[in-house]
Amino acid sequence: RIRNAYPAFDLKTNTGKIWSVATRFPDHILGKSKFRISVWTDSSPYPLLLTQRAGCITRDLIVEILRCTNRYPDQEECLLSVCGSDEFLQNNHTLGSHESLRKATTCIQLRLQNTSNLKQSLARTHEDDQRLFSVNQLLEDTCAWRLTRRNLVSVIMKYRGQVEYLLQNEHQVDNVIEVAKAICSVLCSVETRDITDTVKKLRAVPLVKAQVKDATLIEAAVTELSMAISCLIHVYSSSFDANFELASIPKSPSCADISLDSQLNFTVYAAHNIPEAWVNRINFPLRIKALPRETMLTIKLLGVNSASKNTEVLAWTCSPLYPKERLIHGTVLLSMTLYSTLTTTMITPGICSTDTPNSVTLQIDFPETNLEFIKPEPEERRGGLEEPTKDCLKHITRLSCNSLLLLSEEQRRILWFYRYYCNNQNCSLPLVLGSAPSWDRMTVSEMYTVLRRWRFSNPLEALGLLTFSFPDQDIRRTAVQQIENLSNDELLEYLPQLVQVLKFEWSLEGPLVKLLLHRSLQSIQVAHQLYWLLKNAQNEVHFKIWYQKLLAALQFCAGKSLNNEFSKEGKLVGILEDIAKKVKAASDPKRKEVLKVELHRLQQFFQEVKVCRLPLNPALVVQGIEADACSYFTSNAFPLKISFINANAPSGNINVIFKIGDDLRQDMLVLQIIRVMDSIWLQEGLDMQMIIYRCLSTGKGQGLVQMVPDATTLAKIHRESGLIGPLKENTIKKWFRHHHPLESSYQEAIRNFFYSCAGWCVVTFILGVCDRHSDNIMLTNAGHMFHIDFGRFLGHAQTFGSIRRDRAPFIFTSEMEYFITEGGKNPQRFQEFVELCCRAYNIVRRHSQLLLKLLEMMLHAGLPELNGIQDLKYVYDNLRPQDSDLQATSYFTRKIKESLECFPVKLNNLIHTLVQMSVTGSAKPPAPETVPQEWMMLDAEKSIARATILGFNKKSDSLYLVQVVQTCNVVTFVEKSFDQFSKLHSHLQKQFPSHALPEFPHSWHLPFTDLEHKRVKDLNLYLKQLLSGSRKLADNELVLSFFLNWSKNTLAEDSSSVTLGPQSTDHKPGVQLVISYESTRLTIMLKHMKNVHLPDGSAPSAQAEFYLLPDPYEVSRRKTRTAPKSSDPTYNEIVVYDKVTELKGRILKLVVKSKGTFVGAVNIQLSSVQLNEEKWYPLGNSVI
Repeated sequence: RIRNAYPAFDLKTNTGKIWSVATRFPDHILGKSKFRISVWTDSSPYPLLLTQRAGCITRDLIVEILRCTNRYPDQEECLLSVCGSDEFLQNNHTLGSHESLRKATTCIQLRLQNTSNLKQSLARTHEDDQRLFSVNQLLEDTCAWRLTRRNLVSVIMKYRGQVEYLLQNEHQVDNVIEVAKAICSVLCSVETRDITDTVKKLRAVPLVKAQVKDATLIEAAVTELSMAISCLIHVYSSSFDANFELASIPKSPSCADISLDSQLNFTVYAAHNIPEAWVNRINFPLRIKALPRETMLTIKLLGVNSASKNTEVLAWTCSPLYPKERLIHGTVLLSMTLYSTLTTTMITPGICSTDTPNSVTLQIDFPETNLEFIKPEPEERRGGLEEPTKDCLKHITRLSCNSLLLLSEEQRRILWFYRYYCNNQNCSLPLVLGSAPSWDRMTVSEMYTVLRRWRFSNPLEALGLLTFSFPDQDIRRTAVQQIENLSNDELLEYLPQLVQVLKFEWSLEGPLVKLLLHRSLQSIQVAHQLYWLLKNAQNEVHFKIWYQKLLAALQFCAGKSLNNEFSKEGKLVGILEDIAKKVKAASDPKRKEVLKVELHRLQQFFQEVKVCRLPLNPALVVQGIEADACSYFTSNAFPLKISFINANAPSGNINVIFKIGDDLRQDMLVLQIIRVMDSIWLQEGLDMQMIIYRCLSTGKGQGLVQMVPDATTLAKIHRESGLIGPLKENTIKKWFRHHHPLESSYQEAIRNFFYSCAGWCVVTFILGVCDRHSDNIMLTNAGHMFHIDFGRFLGHAQTFGSIRRDRAPFIFTSEMEYFITEGGKNPQRFQEFVELCCRAYNIVRRHSQLLLKLLEMMLHAGLPELNGIQDLKYVYDNLRPQDSDLQATSYFTRKIKESLECFPVKLNNLIHTLVQMSVTGSAKPPAPETVPQEWMMLDAEKSIARATILGFNKKSDSLYLVQVVQTCNVVTFVEKSFDQFSKLHSHLQKQFPSHALPEFPHSWHLPFTDLEHKRVKDLNLYLKQLLSGSRKLADNELVLSFFLNWSKNTLAEDSSSVTLGPQSTDHKPGVQLVISYESTRLTIMLKHMKNVHLPDGSAPSAQAEFYLLPDPYEVSRRKTRTAPKSSDPTYNEIVVYDKVTELKGRILKLVVKSKGTFVGAVNIQLSSVQLNEEKWYPLGNSVI
């Protein structure tokens, strides 16, 4: 039914294209940001150079391109693809909303494509629409079904023959009984009471020839036995996923007198394959009407250990009380799970094993009934409920940022008591409904009332209604209806959580299952990610069959073409897994040779399939590997580095890591949460320059990791700086200065580092990322900092005895501060850094509930370090949602200072560096094919083969598009002006005075000449001579930096409130305060001071003293901590005065001292202050 809603001829949903992920931003967020874009067209060998606003609609850009190229097809017939991939921009979205453009760090390369020329390689076909759904065909693993059916047909034919022989000869019944028992054996040795009784009857019939009476008895007994066997087959095929059923279903016995007021009862007949037999009637002292529709019946098989005499659980099973809305009835067979723990919070229909029964099968006989579940109607019971006070409503609002699992019983009672006064402005629906005291009919009817009246603030609020806390199907259906409002691209962000909560759905036709299948038919991105998530989820033991069925449904909907891609990707992963295992198992001397031999299998694979998509990203199509560039890492698991050849040439190779032995699901989760935080910042107009690489778990303890180009570890930078590199202050600064001789490029690197370092400080603190050392912190040449390897998080740090290895809240060291402040030349940049961190922290805190919700939904994923309420509590405590922004700012500032002053971090880095240096310097050298420990580093040396100017834009200061081809065949593009080329030549002259440089083109020109075309010709000759001459010149850092280290493509006028500029020219001393006043409470935050000095001009150890005047009793003095030896100290400390009835006539006096020596002071008239605003106040040189 779902597939039929999206027929192959519907080109709106069946485009067969992979659309670039797009996120809608408010118009003002994109602001004046611009993109530098090169557009390739079929009409010209050279690209069209454009500078476009980020807010430009893709469709409008297409119109502009068509106008510039004098082409006039219908704009709807054209699309823009991202060069180097199979990804297309969405015509109705802005350029800035596309993630692939927003995260690009080079000039954006696009290609104009005509839809009539594009192949729909992944689209579904008419043949796909005609294909019938066959579970057996799709679930190949459960071949036992076909075996059971084949064997069953065989023994039934034998039974039929023996019955006919008996009826004709009336000789003996043993053969018939033997074949009847064989039928039971095929059906997992299940022998019902009816079969046992009818076999006894058959044995009791006297077999005397020529007695008509006896012949009738035999026929009657055989008929009864046949009916009993038919009933068994029917019960078996109803209880388990069998690919057979009876042609005619046996009639059910007459219904028992069962009503909603009856007590729940049933008979446990036997656990087949166990010699003990029971016929025990179980009566629960519960009325059926008191049991919710989602009640699960759980049965455990206990045994007494003969040695310890302890009672132990041997096996367990469960079943829903209302399968398909009707009370369970008749004989039911339940497969018992042996020797496996049962988690009470995860008892759902998905946990019930219905594939093939295990060695122990439980038979339960329920009374026959047609009783159906009657849903309670919404009903409001206020019962004289009083209206909450303002303080009570404030308390409810504070609770709204919490997780349901973290609420105390008292807090739950408050929320449920005032349920009719809760709304989307002061609370969250999952908290209100989750606070209900029980699931009885009366309570559920009130929950439905609250549910019906609730107005959701946004679709993400409903995510919390899909956790294991909410089994009710109506509540879950409402949640899914809200989530349907998310676009396909928005849904992608939360797919890991949605796949996890599928295990709490009540049936495979549940609303969430249907939603995901619908979206998979609308979006290849969704289908591809869903495929790998479901594939990976099959490793969860109790839900393996549940997820197998979901995967089968997805593959049925996907169509043949996409399934072929899934199959190729699966084979690729299988080969990589096999290679990784062999490389890991090999001895050190043979490891290199083993890798070389095994890589031939990959090459053979590509000879067979021609091209294959990468599981990391379906838009990346590869056509082979570059064997010489493949290697392995020398860490414990010996992960592989595979260099794939991009099928969309000439975009350079795609490098990935394949790991075995590590659970990458945890890395996936951490990176996903970080991506959500980054999205939250971007929605607020704050671009933290975050590099968030892709990671995919492809099976148990294995997966793929994206390699980030031009990145190296902090450890390698330290090693290059000598033995005590980690202890030096200027290590990072010197490394970036070495890579960026040009000042503009160097300042861009500082800016990228400034923002990205702040972003990672915040995210690693909130998520409690541990095991932080210099080998899992990386820097790109362009200045971006990022973290890798998230095997430990949520504060689960390694310990040596009782000492935690990670003692800093996060990694921010003095060498990072040294680089940001340019060695102390611009100390106010540190204040800007603190402000940026606190702003980013406060923005994320406002979305605390979303982050807690996403983690809560993963609690039952089996992750090693996220499995309990205490882990949610850890994140809650780090987010501090109960704090005001000022309190959180003060708190996070203290964390920055703690990190900055944490010497063990440097010591840890030093030890790590020494260990690595001892390994690399040992007598036993590493294999030549191995690469350094750094994960994300591209180890190829940068060298430029040629650089060619392809074109220019016709503006006052022409920009030339340069195609740069590196010796490793990576092709990139960069834009440069004539003045920039001239400056490069000038710098080279100064650096190489004795070298004969190529002649540089003149800046002047003759009249009537085509200046730009002549310059293109002259510059190309200059570049050819420069790069083909002396390698010392061509491989010089200045040249490499000029062509390879360009700035980000986005030309942001002002992407955020924090701007990095030169040191302030204002040398007057000042203090920055935020003053707020509410309900007789006066709050002052001391943020920063600037340009404060002692009388001799030295930097003071400044301390602030506050006085609230008039102060007749001299009790208003408040002091801050001392900031040691700084002219521009940062405090972010809060001073509070209570019982301040009014501000009129009050004066705030602030005096700055350094060890008792006066530094400066200011008096502030409080009645004229702009409250809740940051303001700088001048510090005078005397106290008034």
